[in-house]
Amino acid sequence: MVDRYTKVILTVIAVALVALAVQQAVPSASAAGSECKGSYFDPCWVKIKDN
Repeated sequence: MVDRYTKVILTVIAVALVALAVQQAVPSASAAGSECKGSYFDPCWVKIKDN
C-alpha cells in the first residue's frame, strides 16, 4: 500500500509536469521595439504573435 507521503510527492511531481507543459503551450508576448516612445503618457502596445 502506498503511504500518504508518496502520494503527496507524486502529486507534486504531476502538478509540476502539467505546469511545464502549459508553460510551453502558451505563446510568449513581445513588445514592438521602434514603436515604443518610452513615455509614461504614451504607452507601448503589446502584440501577441505566433512564432
